[in-house]
Amino acid sequence: FIFLVATKGFDYVKDIIVGSPTKDLVEGQWVSSEYGNPKMYIETPKVLTRIDTSKLFPTEVTKMLKEASVFTYGSLQSNFYIALATAVPKQEIDYDLQKGLEEVIDTFGGQNVILKQEEFQTKMGISGLKGFGTMVMLDPISKSSVKLYFEIILFKENGGYQQVILFHEEGDKYAEQISEKVMNSIEFKKGENNE
Repeated sequence: FIFLVATKGFDYVKDIIVGSPTKDLVEGQWVSSEYGNPKMYIETPKVLTRIDTSKLFPTEVTKMLKEASVFTYGSLQSNFYIALATAVPKQEIDYDLQKGLEEVIDTFGGQNVILKQEEFQTKMGISGLKGFGTMVMLDPISKSSVKLYFEIILFKENGGYQQVILFHEEGDKYAEQISEKVMNSIEFKKGENNE
């Protein structure tokens, strides 16, 4: 044990003995799929599950939307959380991505939020806004606080609005690999937006 720790490092030994849920996600079979409208393609470690949007949005918001979809994997209390949402309003809206990013951050109710922003571009050249940083969240079960790293990407394509949200515990190197792979896979189907 001491030899392994000395030669391979404590993290290596811990991963072998205790295991790491995010390491299992990185090394597992990944899923490529399309979600929402317009179809957003993304590669994830597990299939995202559709959430009933009528329970997520207030009635006044649902009345303004022609279509809305939300898909998730994990939770903020788990080791890794992914959410993907798309919405198409009944009437055309010039959606402000900057304001949308701030609203998304506010909905999570984290404390000590550190937010950085930059332009995001898919491999096909579709532009969006990326927000990333850290926030402290209270774990409702253990009542302890945990520092989470987040990445949020917002798009406004084909008359709609799309977002991808990733959360994981800060410093989790396997979760960082998952985030990078997920973000690099985001794409829109050619012909459904700017060609």
